[in-house]
This record gives sequence, structure tokens and C-alpha cells, in this order.
Amino acid sequence: MKYKHIFIISPPFYSHFNPLLVLARSFKDMGVRVTFGTSIEFKELVLEEDLNFYEIDISTNRNVRKAEETIQPDTEKTRLDEFFEATRRGAIETLITQSHHRKADMLYNPAELIEGIRTIDSLLDVDLYVVDILSYSVTLSLYFLELDFITFCPPHPYTIPGDQVNYGVPKRWPSSIDVGAEDLSRLKKVSLATQKEFTDVFNKVISKNKSIEKVDNAFNLVSDIALIYNYFDFNHIEDDKDYPKNIFIGNCFKKASLDKSWLKKLETSEKKIMVTLGTFLSNRKDVLEKLIVYTRDIYPKATIIVSAGSNAKYLSEYSSPTTIIEEFIPQIALMPYMDTVIFHGGCNTFTETMYYGKDMIVLPFSSDQFNIAYDIEKNNLGRVIDPNNFGKKDLLEAFNYLDKNSKENIEYYREISRTRGADYAAKLVLGD
Repeated sequence: MKYKHIFIISPPFYSHFNPLLVLARSFKDMGVRVTFGTSIEFKELVLEEDLNFYEIDISTNRNVRKAEETIQPDTEKTRLDEFFEATRRGAIETLITQSHHRKADMLYNPAELIEGIRTIDSLLDVDLYVVDILSYSVTLSLYFLELDFITFCPPHPYTIPGDQVNYGVPKRWPSSIDVGAEDLSRLKKVSLATQKEFTDVFNKVISKNKSIEKVDNAFNLVSDIALIYNYFDFNHIEDDKDYPKNIFIGNCFKKASLDKSWLKKLETSEKKIMVTLGTFLSNRKDVLEKLIVYTRDIYPKATIIVSAGSNAKYLSEYSSPTTIIEEFIPQIALMPYMDTVIFHGGCNTFTETMYYGKDMIVLPFSSDQFNIAYDIEKNNLGRVIDPNNFGKKDLLEAFNYLDKNSKENIEYYREISRTRGADYAAKLVLGD
């Protein structure tokens, strides 16, 4: 076997850690020794999968389940509050705010990480590293040290900007998100400044190693061995023969069983609807409240399950035997029982929903969610509405669309998803 010891480096973000953990387990099941490097908060979860744990911090920011309750420095909490406030002002302001935050979020102390990874490599005899696309300092460190690595991309593929794509600027927008030319120009200007800032930092570090080339765009620095996308090949770029291999896996989650208490809650309803805005965006109490009220009006007899994070206590007045509001729900275990999933356009929820072939209504707020929402709309997989500007009529129209919509495309991608997954990627990486 070409790779006998793989070291996976995960950011301390719950939504990125989980798929990386599933990928790690796939490598281990194929006989590879796997060490999983991440922050201490995830140690027990790593050990439960019978993987070697190595503590390494690659970000001052954290999100270990509910972002606003994760213990982190005051500066990180301030930036999180700025992000939440920006989401209320709309897509452009959110993406501009995120672009301004990128250096603090994702460019953690390159010099320290280079030495840390140098130590790992000297002690552990690693053959191959796996790095998350958003861990830019880790990618820089591996490139600087001339170590073999593959890039894992849990968000939308356009997170790696190609031709005519600026980092952090959606290539295309779903029709319900109204973006003016002047606002888009402002976003592109900020994006280009962030790109230049990152690239200048990268090249300042790279200049200390005369045997490697400087980069034109830090956000395009990826593996020359393989890129694994936790997504579907909507744009027909998959290539598992030439290097770097482009591997689309469709899903990267571990199935879970639903316990008896949950099964009992679901047994009598004629329709089951999940509402989840992810670990960050459950902060948007106003949006959750509207979704609860309008959905109950539209489907009075439905069971509605809401993942509300720290807002569960504030929304408890809406709780009933058929409106179940929890801080954290067993989302993956619940998914097979749902009819419709209302969510923020996050990649994990999207791929889980597609695996089980469920109807979806998407409310994109930030990051890659606009690209994902566009793909859902373009491929006739669901309906997209503006989270900041929707009423009961908009939600009703979305539900009506789903009722009339052909399920052919959903079934097509559902079948693709079920033939892929983490094992598919591991086989292609280890196949040489």
C-alpha cells in the first residue's frame, strides 16, 4: 500500500470535523494507520472511532456544536456577533463581513504551524496528510515543508476559486436573492483585497524556502495529488485518472439510528418537517420563529422538528406534542423519517437530505450557501427563499412547488450519493 500512515488535520469546527472523521474511519477500515489531529474538545469523539488522537490547534475560532456558546476569546465572540448582525442586513453585507474576518478566522500563525507540523512529521513517520480547504495556514505549512497532502473540501467546490470566480463571491445567485450591481461591485472589491492580503502573507512565508514557487492566489493552493469534494459533480469536472484527482463523494456522514422516544413522537403525524439552520445560524431567532409559525399555519397536523440551538428556551412557547423544539436534534437519525427539510443551505445538511431523497426549502445566509442554493434551484431539487424577506405566502408557494415538483432529479442524485461516500474516496486515494 502506497500510504501506510495518514495524518488528518481538522479545524475545530463541528461541521468540518464530522465529515473528516468519517473519512478518517474509511482510511482506517482499509488498513491504513490514521492519526487525527485537532483541538482537545474533539478528543473523545476521535478515540471513540478507534483512531489515534493528536492535539493541535489551528484556529483561535471554535465551533464545537452551538457556536455562540463555545468557549473562545472575546475577540472571536465579537466577530461572531458582527457576523450575526450582518446576516440581518442581507447577503452582500454578510459576505463582506466574512471577507474582513477571514484573516483572523483562517490564517492562524503560519510560523507556529510550520514548526508544529515539522515536529509531527519527524516523530510520526507520516506518508500523507489530509487538510481541510479552509485551514489555509495548514495548507501553507504543508506546501512550505514539501510534504504530500490531499485537500478535503467540505463546502461548495467554488470555495476554491477558478477562472472568473473571486474567493467569497458566489459565481451565480439563486433567483430569490436580489443582488444589485453596485453592491456586487463592493463585494468583489473587498474580496480581491482579502485575496491579495492572504497571497502576500503566503508568499512572504514561501520566500524563505527557495526550492518552491510563490503562488498567484493563496486560495487556489491545493493538493497536486487529489481533491476530495463532499458534493455532487454538477459541473462535470470529476477526474479520477489525472493528477490532481478530482473526487466527488456526494456525502460524508455516519448513519445513526433513532431511539424509541423520538420514534414515538413521529408515529402519528401525516407530514414531518425538519427546520434546521445549522450550528451558527440557529442564532437567527427571528427566522426560526417565522418558520415555526408559518409552517404550523400551512400544515396544522404536521410534526415540526426544530433545531434551535441556544434559542430553544426563547422559542419554547411554541412547543407542543407536534412542534418539537430542541437545542440540538439527532439530525442524521431523523432524516430518513422526514418529508421536507427546511435549512440554510449548509453542505452537510444538503448532502444528508439528498442521500435520503427529501424535499428541501433553502434559506441561504452566508458563505457557500448561495452557490449551494443556486445548484438546488438549477437542478430542480428544491425551492429557495430569502431568509430576510419572506412571508407566509412565500413559504406556502415553496411548499406547493415541492408538492407539484417532479422527484426525478432528486432520485437521480440520491442514487449517485448512495454509490459514493467516504469509502469511495479512500479507495481512489489508496488505489495506486
